[in-house]
Amino acid sequence: MKITALAAGLAVASAFLAACNGDLQHQSLQPQPTSQALAAQSATPAKAGADSARIQKDVEVLSADALAGRQTGSDGYQQAADYVAARFKALGLKSITGDDYFQPVPFREASWAGERASLVLHGSSGDTKLILGEDFLAGPPTTKEQTATSGELVFVGYGIEAPEFGLDDYAGLDLKGKIAVILDGRPPQLPNEVGAHYASGRTKRETAAAHGAVGYITLNTPAREARRPFARSSEHLNDPSFDWLGADGVPGNAVAGMHPGVVLDMPAAKKLFAGAPKDLDSIFAAMEKGETPKGFALPVRASLASHSSHKQIQSPNVVGLLPGSDPKLKDEYVVFSAHLDHIGVNEEGHGEAGEGAHDLINNGAQDNAAGIAVMLEVARLFAEAGQAPRRSMLFVAVTAEEEGLLGSDYFAQHPPVAGKAMVANINLDMPMLLYPFKDVIAFGAEHSSLGQTAAHAAEKTGLKLSPDPMPEQVIFVRSDHYSFVRQGVPSIYLITGREAVDPKINGTEAQVEFLKSRYHRPSDEADDQISYVAAKQFADVNFAIAREVADSEEKPRWNAGDFFGDLYSGSN
Repeated sequence: MKITALAAGLAVASAFLAACNGDLQHQSLQPQPTSQALAAQSATPAKAGADSARIQKDVEVLSADALAGRQTGSDGYQQAADYVAARFKALGLKSITGDDYFQPVPFREASWAGERASLVLHGSSGDTKLILGEDFLAGPPTTKEQTATSGELVFVGYGIEAPEFGLDDYAGLDLKGKIAVILDGRPPQLPNEVGAHYASGRTKRETAAAHGAVGYITLNTPAREARRPFARSSEHLNDPSFDWLGADGVPGNAVAGMHPGVVLDMPAAKKLFAGAPKDLDSIFAAMEKGETPKGFALPVRASLASHSSHKQIQSPNVVGLLPGSDPKLKDEYVVFSAHLDHIGVNEEGHGEAGEGAHDLINNGAQDNAAGIAVMLEVARLFAEAGQAPRRSMLFVAVTAEEEGLLGSDYFAQHPPVAGKAMVANINLDMPMLLYPFKDVIAFGAEHSSLGQTAAHAAEKTGLKLSPDPMPEQVIFVRSDHYSFVRQGVPSIYLITGREAVDPKINGTEAQVEFLKSRYHRPSDEADDQISYVAAKQFADVNFAIAREVADSEEKPRWNAGDFFGDLYSGSN
């Protein structure tokens, strides 16, 4: 279905394009006569490299109050999508999803209705009804408007099945037709990123379903409580849930036969273990010592039910193609992505304190208007380089990242080109353009040859590639590039490094302060927090990396024995 452009969005885009006096028009790209010459040439961007003024204009337009925080499916998001599509067109990029550059993504939005969610325990001493928001948390289900299941409970420890690490929490347990009770987190012997994969709710529910479970209950733990208190999570109890829909109307993240899960707080969870072989306190004590708890059947049954109302919405990805010039490589695609959505407007009473106290709009300047603006500038550098890249480039502004990487997941599973033709993904998300910098960070660099490419290209622009400064945050599995990884595509996600050009600036402190004071808040605005000197640096290094990937004789490859490469390389 074609999405009609909003007049306001077109007006914003038209005004900017007119102000540029047409200087963004695409220049003709002459193919290079031989692959040998292509391999020898290192194409350069327009003479002055990236243009910080263009980046600034794009950031200001995309983070303006008029777009109301670019919430997925909102008028403000559509205006942003119209703007990006107009920019793609002005650059001469081709549309391969229709005549409007949009890939419509169908979503189901679920909101609470009626009794919302219920959890009842059935024990030898009678029934215990637990209270939503006090004892347990749940989200409105996107699978069905009314769901219900019941069954015996089985404690499965962390719920992880990782034989290569000697872990099988389901060994000797019968889960068929039962409800799995799963500890949040992972055992300490799992490496950070691998552990994050196994500890994700998605992997745990898929594993439980594979063993025949019909539902699952995640247990809050002391470690989770310290990281994100149950009371804080309960503040989002009334938030809607989203998922993209397949052609059959089934949500993309649904697990067949599995009831939506709940999170049970620690005081209520202890009731599940009354009369069990071990109580919950002793299990927590063992976890504190680094031990991996073993599972067992619990002497309690449970009934779970949910009630929600569904609404179908659309919110497009925006896709522009720059065709490659090499006859042998032009049917391979380097995907350059950044998410266009943000988190919209806060509910009344949750604005910023002090000056601008009534500002409720989460403008998302760094997150991720800046990423989109840099992507647009990289597209311009390619378009005006005078020589097309050998491989084709897909520039993709994805929707619904803030709802769980949904737009990129949909694109990666429904690409407008053959899935196996996507050979690399370079992703930008909240680059934190805070100060001129000496280094860049490429999350995922250690997993594929893209790491070496990024290091080499960074050196050519006078920068260096630094290792992940916060591996405990497992960023590799938390942004849109991971949707491509799950389809077997080598991917990296770039942000600025922490070494500032100015020795008086502590880059680590500056980034941490941004995360504390501006991230996902109305104060993430297009003001003097943004360094457009850094923006130019960042666009130039991203162009250099993308150019090297696009022109290399060999396509990117997973490193030998890499966990993610071995796990997903058969998916593409």
